[in-house]
Amino acid sequence: MSNAVRVLNDMVARKIAAGEVIDRPNSIVRELLDNAIDAQATRLDLSLENGGISRIRLVDNGLGMSREDMALCCLPHATSKIRSEDDLMHIRSLGFRGEALSSIAASSRLDIISTRDNETNRLSIREGKLTAPVPWRGEKGTIIEASDIFYSIPARRKFLKRPQSEGTLCRKTFMEKALPFPDRHFQLSIDGKVKLSLPPSSLKDRIAAAYGTAIPGGMLVQRQAVLDGFDITIVAGRPELNRNDRRYIQIFANNRRIDEYAFMQAVQYGYDEILPGGVFPVCFVFLNVDPALVDFNIHPAKREARFRNGPQIHHELVSLIKDFLQEFRQVRPKATMPEARQIDLGESAQKDSSGRLGPMVPQRSPSGPSSPSVHKSTSSWSKNGSASSVSYPATPAAQSEQFARLVRETPPLRQELTPGLREEAGEGESIRYMGQIMGVFLLAEVGTNLYIVDQHATHERLLYERYRNEDPAVQELLIPLEFEASEEEIRFMEAQKDVFNTLGVFFRTKQESLCEITALPRAALSLEKEIISFLKCRKGSPAELQKDLYATMSCRNAIKEGDAIDPGAAMELLKGALALENPRCPHGRLLWFRLTQKELYSLVGRIV
Repeated sequence: MSNAVRVLNDMVARKIAAGEVIDRPNSIVRELLDNAIDAQATRLDLSLENGGISRIRLVDNGLGMSREDMALCCLPHATSKIRSEDDLMHIRSLGFRGEALSSIAASSRLDIISTRDNETNRLSIREGKLTAPVPWRGEKGTIIEASDIFYSIPARRKFLKRPQSEGTLCRKTFMEKALPFPDRHFQLSIDGKVKLSLPPSSLKDRIAAAYGTAIPGGMLVQRQAVLDGFDITIVAGRPELNRNDRRYIQIFANNRRIDEYAFMQAVQYGYDEILPGGVFPVCFVFLNVDPALVDFNIHPAKREARFRNGPQIHHELVSLIKDFLQEFRQVRPKATMPEARQIDLGESAQKDSSGRLGPMVPQRSPSGPSSPSVHKSTSSWSKNGSASSVSYPATPAAQSEQFARLVRETPPLRQELTPGLREEAGEGESIRYMGQIMGVFLLAEVGTNLYIVDQHATHERLLYERYRNEDPAVQELLIPLEFEASEEEIRFMEAQKDVFNTLGVFFRTKQESLCEITALPRAALSLEKEIISFLKCRKGSPAELQKDLYATMSCRNAIKEGDAIDPGAAMELLKGALALENPRCPHGRLLWFRLTQKELYSLVGRIV
């Protein structure tokens, strides 16, 4: 074989290009549906045989193609969507590259019947050879049929999955195209049987119809926000409609499904005070963005996009979701036992032996004492919430008294029952502390109700409220903490430097990839790894950065599983827990659940 450079023949070049656009049957489904939608079709009927491997057929009632258009449509880079380079900056159609039909023709046997202006023509392509369009009979719109997928590219065909798996992927693509267009009728048939028919409806009803019992329509709420340069519509599930994966967090931009992790993360931020870690919401996000502010021309399947106003979209999406969830913040937890919590019993987060401590930063003074963590270690405690430089063995009684005092210095939002609990308990009823069980839970009786309270989660939430409502007490480090960071991480850190400083985290860049932390909040002195990760996170608005830092600090500094607690300190935690309108820790876990007298009687078969 000669090593000379040669120009590939047209068919080989087209097969190579086709491999970038068409990698399996669902890619053909995607491209055909895009073309039909761009042709203003209001009814789209898709049929698959053998998972789309044997045949994919789409019938639409769109504008159709003229005889002249049909002669050009399967040539490389032939399109009706754009005319000039400037059009790439203002793309409103789903397709625009002119590669779809050319790539499909290179990887399958393609037949097209199309009607426009009462003229119907048929076109066939085999092995890249196009037959001249011939007159045919047909109704308005287009019928496109691709059969024997990858018959001309055996190497690609042998890597296809089982027909059932390929059919599942085709169905997923079909649904992704149908969801953003609820005003159009979509129908999917597989091996001659109608599997999904979606008549015109509202956006919320379209999603409910597409997913059936998996997403009940009654559990969905639709909200919209119109802003400068973009608008956001969400169809979001109530908190109790959740999953253990992100399958139903879906982002659409200008009617395209995209894989945008930053916006998926924004959805999770929106729910993070309602749902615990590892539990994910159901939320469909539809963005309508000025085409000049977004670039879709960066991925063969257009699954990725670059947004000039990405941070603003992220912020507004979080705000829209949190506003929607406000009505659920006062919903009381059901009397069901939560999953067992695994709590780290390692060494206290507050013990410091690094010798890094310097003087307090003069311009940052605490507005009140900060609560420390409660440990089993032998460090003493200072009012600012860190381990004292003097260490001595502390007796259990001494530790209990110290903790009681420190918890009392951690004020909850208010020291009274919420109106809802007062109504349940009855006028004049108070909290009666009954004891600690399993080293984790506090038992309390309020009226005829039994409350089981998670001591760690409760203390964590109260500390979080304290950190959030007070200026941080900042400690300068005698020996700065050095760490390495990438160029992208440093850019983010420098851009958010004022935010980090407001939170009490001070750093500077020493060299190209070396930074050092010079001061920290006293409650975070022993959280070196966590603070470094926090600085390098490269994402989040100022409010989200504040929440992430304070949630980490409160979790590490809160009383742990197995820590003893005296009645006085326990009562302070109980008062705090039952005074909160939204009884959840910063990570979304419930602080308590309630058993009524009726429920307790029922558990033991006692007649009320």
